[in-house]
Amino acid sequence: LGETVALMCNLSVYFEIHWLKISEGRLMALMVTSLKHTGQLSVVWNYDKTHFEGFMEMQTTGLRILHVSTSDLATYYCATSYQKRLDFDKGVQLYSKCDISFIYLFWLSACLDGPSLHYQVFAAVLSFGLLGMLLAVFVVHMKTRTKDVKNDEK
Repeated sequence: LGETVALMCNLSVYFEIHWLKISEGRLMALMVTSLKHTGQLSVVWNYDKTHFEGFMEMQTTGLRILHVSTSDLATYYCATSYQKRLDFDKGVQLYSKCDISFIYLFWLSACLDGPSLHYQVFAAVLSFGLLGMLLAVFVVHMKTRTKDVKNDEK
């Protein structure tokens, strides 16, 4: 999150390349690129020029996502357009190194900056709670065992 990610398309660059995103069951067109006669990549259409960039590297076209946010965590496809037909490359799923549910339940800084003091305090509290629970089970077990031993002696 917050960094730039480059996705590559393994389809022929001699046709229009369409970049698509599928998130929460919705398909969204992001960009269309084509190859100029000079061999340079031309961006025909871009949904958000400040967030998406088309580029070419070693005769392969790519999509660069700038400053990745949680809304960018989705599956991306590139497709070639030739004679009213789309051929799709395999999809690429973009996900965070962090557990997304953790982001919503706790502080975002714990995910972006690595383990923060907040996270360490939270982990310590959970650890002491677990230790307390184990101690309670042990005490209950010892008390019921003592009663059973006394009942067996009678």
